[in-house]
Amino acid sequence: MRKTAKRAASVLAAAALTTSVAATPAAATAPEREPFKSPDQGLVLYTANSAYVVARHTEVDDLCHPMQDAVTSIAWTPVYAIAYASDDCTGYGLGLGIWRGWSPGQFHSYKLTSY
Repeated sequence: MRKTAKRAASVLAAAALTTSVAATPAAATAPEREPFKSPDQGLVLYTANSAYVVARHTEVDDLCHPMQDAVTSIAWTPVYAIAYASDDCTGYGLGLGIWRGWSPGQFHSYKLTSY
């Protein structure tokens, strides 16, 4: 009887594992990200080590943008940004010129400008 109970328990455990693996959505793969290209257009923000595009701006607007996970910017055309440590583009701002890198978490928002 004890042997039968162990077999039943192992069959149930295997079935539960199979069900949980099968229930995992197929869309759990990493999203496709746009890679670095040269030359590009506008102000482009990139991730640190992989140089994937986080945001691209080809025209100046009057909005406060969240920084997301960007840590490098390259201005390919005359669109630049002022970066802020706050979430709402207030306080002291630092100009992100032609080429600029920074530490993750240093800036939380930015506004676009042109020179």
